[in-house]
Amino acid sequence: MKKLHMKLNWKEIKMVPVYLLTLYFLFVMFTYLKADTAQKMNRPSTYIIIVLWLILTLFSLIEIEKVKLFFVNHAIPYNYVILILSPVASFLVVETMVSNYNLSMFRSYTLYNLIWYVLLYYLMFALIRSCRYTIAICNITVYLVAMLNYFVYLFRGNPILPSDLLAWQTGMRVASGYHVSFTLGFIVSTLIMYFVFVLGYKIEKTVKKPSVVSRIIIIGTFLLFLMLVHHEFFNTNLIQAKIRVIDFFAPKYTYCSYGTAFGFVANVKAMETKEPDGYSALQVQNTLENVPKGKTDVHDGDKPNIIVIMNEAFSDLNLIGDFKTNMDYLPFIHSLSDNTTKGTMYTSVFGGGTSDTEYEFLTGNSMAVMPQNSVPYQQFVTSSRDSLARTLKDQGYYNIAMHPYISSDYKRDIVYPLLGFDEFLSMDDFVNPIRIRNFISDQSSYQKIIEQYETKGKDNPLFVFDVTMQNHGGYSGAQLFDDDDTVRLTDYKDCSGTEQYLSLLRQSDKALQMLVEYFKKQKEHTIILLFGDHQPIAYTEIYNKLAAKGMTQEEELSLKYKVPFILWANYDIEEDDINQISANYLSSYLLQTAGLNGTTYNDYLMNLYDEVPVMNALFYIDKDNIFHSYSENTFYSEDITKYKYVGYNNALDKSGRLSKYYYLP
Repeated sequence: MKKLHMKLNWKEIKMVPVYLLTLYFLFVMFTYLKADTAQKMNRPSTYIIIVLWLILTLFSLIEIEKVKLFFVNHAIPYNYVILILSPVASFLVVETMVSNYNLSMFRSYTLYNLIWYVLLYYLMFALIRSCRYTIAICNITVYLVAMLNYFVYLFRGNPILPSDLLAWQTGMRVASGYHVSFTLGFIVSTLIMYFVFVLGYKIEKTVKKPSVVSRIIIIGTFLLFLMLVHHEFFNTNLIQAKIRVIDFFAPKYTYCSYGTAFGFVANVKAMETKEPDGYSALQVQNTLENVPKGKTDVHDGDKPNIIVIMNEAFSDLNLIGDFKTNMDYLPFIHSLSDNTTKGTMYTSVFGGGTSDTEYEFLTGNSMAVMPQNSVPYQQFVTSSRDSLARTLKDQGYYNIAMHPYISSDYKRDIVYPLLGFDEFLSMDDFVNPIRIRNFISDQSSYQKIIEQYETKGKDNPLFVFDVTMQNHGGYSGAQLFDDDDTVRLTDYKDCSGTEQYLSLLRQSDKALQMLVEYFKKQKEHTIILLFGDHQPIAYTEIYNKLAAKGMTQEEELSLKYKVPFILWANYDIEEDDINQISANYLSSYLLQTAGLNGTTYNDYLMNLYDEVPVMNALFYIDKDNIFHSYSENTFYSEDITKYKYVGYNNALDKSGRLSKYYYLP
C-alpha cells in the first residue's frame, strides 16, 4: 500500500483569510451562546455546527497530494461546478440568516430570486475571469449584505428596503443604540458561507489564460443577460403578476413569501414615479412665485407652544348618523366652545394606513399626488424634507415626535429626524404607563406631553406631535371599564365592537380634558390640535345599521373618509366652525391660527383651500360642496393639475425640486 502524503499549510500567507473567518466564527458563537449558555450548549445543533466548522477548517489546512492532484487534473470542471452552485448557496445564506424557511417560497419563487445572485456572480466573473476570486468576492459580499439585512430585521422588525439605502446615515444613528445578538439561523448562514469559501479556496488555477475574444464574449453575453433581466422585471408586468400586493407596513411578509431578493426588487419597482402629463419645474415656479401672502398675524414676541395629537382611529360616529347611547361618549369635547375651532377633516385612508395621514398633515402633500397604493414614509422620505416641524424649527421651536408604540413602525425612527424633529419618544420611553388592551393609554401619552413641557425650559417654544395608540383597531366587544364608563347603544343589541370603541373614546375624552385643564393654568400660550387619522373598523358595524338605502357614492365616500378635529388655545383666538378641510391643508391652517410664518407652499395651500377645501387620494370637493373625481373635466381641473405639479415637485422630483418655496427664507 502506497503511503498517503499529507502536509499542513498552516504557516502559508494564503491561510490568513481562514484564520480571520475562524476568529469571526468564534466571536459569533460566543455572542450567541452568551445569551443563554446552558440551554444552547445542550442543543445538538450547536455541537454539529462547531464540528462541521472544525472539519472545514482542517480540510482547508491539510493538503493531501492525491487530492491536490485531482483538483489540478480536473480544474476546469471542478471550478465551474463550484461557480455554478455558489449563487444557490448565496440564496440560502440570505434566507437562512433571517430564518426564512418558507417552503412555499422556495418551491415557487426560487428562480426569481436566484436570477439576481447569478447576475452578481456573472458580473464579477466577466470582469476578473477567475473562478476562485469570483466565488470569494461574491460569497463574502452577499454574506455582508445578508448581515446588514439581518441587523435591520433585528433593530426594526422588518427587512432592508430600497429607501433605507438612501437614508442610511439616519439609519446608522438609529441603529447605534441597539444591542447586537445572533440567532441559530445566523450561525447556520455563516457556516454555509464558510463552506463555499473553503470550496472556492481549493480551486486551482487553469493553465490556459482566457483570450481577448473569450473575454469579449463573456462580457457581451453578460450585458445581454443584464438587459433581458432588467426588461423582464422592470418593463413588463412580471412583478405585478407574481406579487399582487406589496405589504408596505410589514415588508417582512412580502420578503418571507417571495424571497428577499425578489421582494427587494419589487420594492425598487414600487419606488418608480412618473411625471404627471405636461409637468415641468418651470410651470411649478410660475405657479408659486406670485402666490399672494396668506392672512397672518405673525408674533413678534411670544410664540405659542403647539401640541398636535393625531389620535388613533378617533372619530365621532355621529358623523355617520344619529344613534342613542346610555351616556355621552365625548362630553368634554362636545362642551368645548371658548377659543375653540371644531370641524370635519377628510383623510385618504380608512381603517388603517395611519402614516399616510401623518404625511399629508406634516408635509401638505395630498396622497393624490403620490403613486397609487404607495406609503411615503416607507418609500419616499429618504432625505431631509420640508414639513410643519421644519417650518417651526426655523422659527425657534424645539420639536418632539411621540408615538407610544414600536418606534420602527412605518420607519418613524428614521423618518421623523428627516422631517425636522429633534427628538422621538416611543413606547420604550414610558415608565410604568397605564395600559388599555395592552396599548399605552391616551392619559399616559398626554402625561408624557406635560412632562416634556415642564422640562423644556423657557428659551424655546415647544412643538409636540403625538400619534396615539389606545384606540387602535381590534375591538373585541369585551367590557373594559366599569358600568359608569361603559358606553352602550340603546337601540341596537348586537354592536358590541362599536360599544367597546365608544367606551375607548370616552377615555380619550377624559384624557384630553386632563390635558386642557392643565394648560388652562399655564401662562405660556399653548395651542392643542387633535384629529383622527382615519375612521375605525367599528365604523362598518354602525354604518350598516344607520346608512340609508339609496345613498349616492359621493355620500358614502363623504361618510367613510371624514373625521373630526378640535383646535383649542389657552388664550384668545378667533373661534371658527370648519365644515370641511382635508389633512393636507390642516397644518397650514394651524400656522395661520397660531400667527406664525408659513412658507410659500403654505400660502399656496391656503389659497387653494378657498377654492377646493377637500382633496384626498380618491376625490376632491369644491367650495360649493360638490364631489368630483380626478378624471372629471371641471371648472377646477386646472387648479387640480397645478397642485399635482406642485406636489410632484415637492415630494418626488429629485432633480428639479424648487426648495426655496418649501422652506422659510
